Amino acid sequence: MKRFWDPGISQTILFVFGVFTFVVASFRTLVTGGLSGLYDNYWLFMVSFGCIIWLRYLRQRQKEADLLAEDARQAEIRKQSRKAGKPASKPKKRK
Repeated sequence: MKRFWDPGISQTILFVFGVFTFVVASFRTLVTGGLSGLYDNYWLFMVSFGCIIWLRYLRQRQKEADLLAEDARQAEIRKQSRKAGKPASKPKKRK
């Protein structure tokens, strides 16, 4: 049975939250104006930045897991494709 909370939906929510907080922070900064607006909404920019960094971290971990799974699958295919009576090939010694 498929889980409702797949990694894809959590990454989507994280991305949406990061973009939303950035847009809100930008709007509030423009409404307030000047550097005081930027100082007041700095925490929103940092929340947005943190969400995007966390998202990139999760995607990198997923990419590494996919590469490991692919390597394991390739090794299994190579193992099965060898002839049944023939052991793993070793280099022959030359005289």
